[in-house]
Amino acid sequence: MLFETINIISVVLFVIGILLLLIELFMPGFGIFGGLGLISLVICIIVQAKNITEALILLLAIGGIVTVLALVVARSFRRGFLYRSSIVLKNAADKDEGYIANEDKSRFAGKTGISLTPLRPSGTASFESEKTDVVTDGEFIPSGARIEVVRIVGARIIVRQPEE
Repeated sequence: MLFETINIISVVLFVIGILLLLIELFMPGFGIFGGLGLISLVICIIVQAKNITEALILLLAIGGIVTVLALVVARSFRRGFLYRSSIVLKNAADKDEGYIANEDKSRFAGKTGISLTPLRPSGTASFESEKTDVVTDGEFIPSGARIEVVRIVGARIIVRQPEE
C-alpha cells in the first residue's frame, strides 16, 4: 500500500540529495554540493506530493531525517571516526614550542633598532638583540638600516627610518 504510492523518481532524488549533503559535510567547499542536495530534496517533495498538506508532511519528515543525520555526524566529529581521522586538527600551538598569541608588544615603544630583512612594508627587525616582526607605514626600508618604533597597534609594531 505505502510502497505503491512511492514514486521511484522521488526515491532516487531523495538518495541523491542525502548523498550530496553528506559530500558537503565531508568535503566542505563553496556549498555547491549542499545546495544541489537541498534542491534535489525539494524536487523530491514536489514529485512525490499530491497536495500541499502532503508536501508539508514530507518536508517535515525529510527535515527530521536531515537533522538526525547532521546530529550523528556532529557527534562523530567530537568522539568518533571523524575525530580520529585527518579531518580534525589535534595539534595545538603551545607556548612551550615558541608559539605566542597576542603577546604584549608595548615594551618596544620608542625603541630604536636595526632591520634584519628588507621592510616592504613588513619584515624582521632586532631591538636590543630581540628579533620581532615589524611593519612600516608603506615605505621601503632596506635591511641593515636603523629604524625606530613609531607606534604599536595591537600586535603590530610600526616603524620608520629616523630622519638624520
